Amino acid sequence: MMDIITTSNPLMIPLLASAGIGLLAMLMAIYNGRALAALRRQMQHDRHQQQDDIKALSKSAVGMGHKLIDMDKRLQDVLKKQFALLNSQPEHPSYDQASRLIAMGASARDLTSACGFSQAEAELLMSLQRQRHGQPMH
Repeated sequence: MMDIITTSNPLMIPLLASAGIGLLAMLMAIYNGRALAALRRQMQHDRHQQQDDIKALSKSAVGMGHKLIDMDKRLQDVLKKQFALLNSQPEHPSYDQASRLIAMGASARDLTSACGFSQAEAELLMSLQRQRHGQPMH
């Protein structure tokens, strides 16, 4: 069969080879185009999934922020009530109340205003509290 092709037209072999290579190139281009389209669809799906995930995370972060703000407000309310309870003692100074205030970090000035102690009494109470807990005196 090859003899017939080569004897009838000597340019036929390169022409057939070129046609075969062109057909192979066209088939590869179709295959690569389909593969590329599949990859694009997958990337688009992944991008949409990531966008959905980011939206969900953003909503969660905003929700947590609101919860933290609410918890902070509630904590401030509790601290105000606690401080009001500590300050609602009778008009005589309460050494227990002063001890609790010192433990909460109150200063001598806080003790004079909250408990009605003089400055010297407040400093003495703070000094005694520090000695009791082994803290150095200033």
